[in-house]
Amino acid sequence: MALECYRVVVPEDARLAGYTVAGQRVPIAPGEYVVHKVTPKVPIQGLREALRFVGADERGRDLHVPLSSDARLAEVLQRGEALAD
Repeated sequence: MALECYRVVVPEDARLAGYTVAGQRVPIAPGEYVVHKVTPKVPIQGLREALRFVGADERGRDLHVPLSSDARLAEVLQRGEALAD
């Protein structure tokens, strides 16, 4: 199985959020991250794939952004997993 790996920069004004392994939704801190496209061990909202941002929250935990099977990485990052106001 080939591992898809990316370097992604999350700008200061981004409103991107992901989920911890425990399912807690938290914001992704601004910065540069290694991002892997993975199949979660535990289903996230019924989706089969996710983007794992390594060390992306304030506590250094990995965060998962759900990814539908037909989504492209650039579209997901542009659309983001916006935080509720």
